[in-house]
Amino acid sequence: MKNINKPKFNSLLPKNNEAGGNIQEWKREMVLGRNKVTISTPKGEDGVIRNSKFQNYDVGIIKKIDSKKLLYPLTVDFSRYETNEELYCAVKTWWIETKKKAEKTIDVRIRTARQFERHPVFPINWLIFDEKPEQVINLLMYLENVEYKEKGKELDVNNYGVNHIHNLWKTIRTFAEARGVDISYWPYKPPERPENKVKIIPMPPMVNKLIHHKYAKAQYTNKLIKTILTIGFQSGLRPEEIIILKVKNIDFESGTVIITEQKKRHRNRQIRLEKPVMYSRQQNSLKNWIYIWRKKKTNDDGFLFLKPNGKPFETVADLRGFLADYVKPVWNDFCPKIMRDWYAIAKMIQYMEKNGSWQIRKVKNKLGHKKQDTTEIYVEFAEMYYENFKFDWLKSVLKFHQNSKRMKKLMKEDYRSSQENLSKRKKWAGLIKFPSVGINAPDGIRTRVASSKGWND
Repeated sequence: MKNINKPKFNSLLPKNNEAGGNIQEWKREMVLGRNKVTISTPKGEDGVIRNSKFQNYDVGIIKKIDSKKLLYPLTVDFSRYETNEELYCAVKTWWIETKKKAEKTIDVRIRTARQFERHPVFPINWLIFDEKPEQVINLLMYLENVEYKEKGKELDVNNYGVNHIHNLWKTIRTFAEARGVDISYWPYKPPERPENKVKIIPMPPMVNKLIHHKYAKAQYTNKLIKTILTIGFQSGLRPEEIIILKVKNIDFESGTVIITEQKKRHRNRQIRLEKPVMYSRQQNSLKNWIYIWRKKKTNDDGFLFLKPNGKPFETVADLRGFLADYVKPVWNDFCPKIMRDWYAIAKMIQYMEKNGSWQIRKVKNKLGHKKQDTTEIYVEFAEMYYENFKFDWLKSVLKFHQNSKRMKKLMKEDYRSSQENLSKRKKWAGLIKFPSVGINAPDGIRTRVASSKGWND
């Protein structure tokens, strides 16, 4: 391939129409193909029009780039660093600035690198990992066949440590790519991951309780938890998307929310929420939160959810730790990611109730998945849970108390209990009393709930 300097655009235009042709004939044309660029140049001194055709243009040019002259080099020169910590900073900068990928991912892989840098049997020196691949391969084989195998027998857990090995292998591939070396020839492949066939989620009555439960005496803290849970279960947002929501992202006029997907290079995506979640005065709605509760706190950055100290959640771990202290006593298996899993299954069941099919494509768009295969994983769980709970999950957990008449009717159950039937008889009329407003009902919703000695216990 000849190295031909590309002429500037101005040089392609003839001066004073010197070649005797029309200027329209001398305009620059570029035809961009997948691996081919054609640049039409003007006539030379001999009157012949020359076309410069570059086969495999993008590949050929990249190989000839001198990385030392680039602001952000294509690879990291490991020899320039003396410690692993210095190397970690360089790899992180390369990952973010050159590959344009999320900071969260490289932070996890650097954390894995630090963990195995200090391994007691086969520590990894990342500065020379490619020069001595045996240190890495020995570590991987030791983890798979000795350390994790013995730990799995001790805990009676099959395939223990498989995910750890895959995380380490991803870290190795990242450092190899940063170094510019090929490790495909290494005589090692990580073990296959077993497909997860278990997904524990709370059932609709429990979600109803989580949304309307009283978590703290402090009103602000109580409303903060209930609003986060309501938005999480009714939108299916990722935990990292919840903590970076801002007030300006809420559009009450259109009833939509603009979210930033950190996993998709901070791409903005617009979702629509149900009216009760946006405007209701009786529910844990966004309008109630912004105009009644959030305004009591100040925050210059405008984050939607502020902790009781007036500061936003810094990380997902910060959100997880805050919610765990309050929500886990109510439902022990709770974690923020469960809200997204629950929404995916609930949305499929909702479409099944309305249209008689799972509507995978629509659920994929709601969740913001890139591939439809990712969404299809939820179909198996939706089929299983739908057998016992054949009603609209999203509607049931939002509007009604779990023991209210409307809730029982929606769930297609007999809402009248035997104790309530007995109370209608004259013989039992004076023994059981029903207050006009249920003591456990959500704010603003009037429901008939028996006393502490009645059927609601």
